[in-house]
Amino acid sequence: MDDIIIYGGVENIPLYNCSARTPSQWSLETGEKQPITGHLQIIYGVIVNLLYIPITKIMLDKEHFKLPCFKIMFQLAITDFFVILINSVLTGILGIQGAVFCTYPNLIYITGSIAMSLWCSSCFTSLILVCNRLLVMSKPHIEIMIFEGNKTFVILGLSIIYGLYFMFTTPHVYNSKHHAWFFDPMIFPEKANEYDNVFHTFNNFSIVVMTCILYIPFYSIVRNNLKEVTTQSRFHNTKIQVFIQSILICVASQIAAVIYVIMNLTPVSPGVIIFGHFLWQFVHGAPVFIYIVLNDMIRKRFFEMMTCNKKNSVAVVVSLNNHSTIVQH
Repeated sequence: MDDIIIYGGVENIPLYNCSARTPSQWSLETGEKQPITGHLQIIYGVIVNLLYIPITKIMLDKEHFKLPCFKIMFQLAITDFFVILINSVLTGILGIQGAVFCTYPNLIYITGSIAMSLWCSSCFTSLILVCNRLLVMSKPHIEIMIFEGNKTFVILGLSIIYGLYFMFTTPHVYNSKHHAWFFDPMIFPEKANEYDNVFHTFNNFSIVVMTCILYIPFYSIVRNNLKEVTTQSRFHNTKIQVFIQSILICVASQIAAVIYVIMNLTPVSPGVIIFGHFLWQFVHGAPVFIYIVLNDMIRKRFFEMMTCNKKNSVAVVVSLNNHSTIVQH
């Protein structure tokens, strides 16, 4: 993103200069329309984000938001919402058109920078969530000391600052031929290596290593907690459910992180590229379904909201019909 300031615009950046062809020529010669996949991605993105709206509202409930884990999950949910807009909705639109970087250089460069920032911030926030869950289940007094009250916001602020740093590194840019986002805008084949983003690689592999290390004590802790669930209160069962949510989200993040690094560093098959992008979408979309299925509090409130909205809609229709009947008489 800093190159935009330095050179005065995306197309003025030497490595992103598209002047050799017109936007339509770039699309025709180097792109490929993806109508089926594009429409499916748009549908997926719209469904996920429509579900995220009530979920985030539930997380903001006073009784929930006072818990550090809900503050962390709320930030993840907001991040996921905007990433889905880019990696699913926008990607689907660009895929339908058969667009490449040079079709919409400004749009793709800027959204690619934002997506990079959000992804890395999400990785950091996911790690915070895992640490929080680990401390809650093993050292609750330490968890209180670190995350109590507004301390959680300070820690989450670090993840935002961390993500913002990556906005000023090499961004991902879209290519419809591969239907994924790469560092290489595929303008100058001989300069492909000049687009490598070592900071992204460091982020992805550091998150993998740290999360894997945390899995070691996790195994023992969750096993002990599962034994307690059969004889103790429902509170313990809730702890296990939140723990499972954290594990599922973090495992998906790890796999996506590794594949996206590999596909940007070395040639891989189209299937691997598609799978890598699917995992990126899955990482940011799956949590909304995990929350509804595995989190008792969120699931209960979610269906209460849906039922309430349905009743309100019926009441409005009945009221309008009655009003219409009165007017006719």
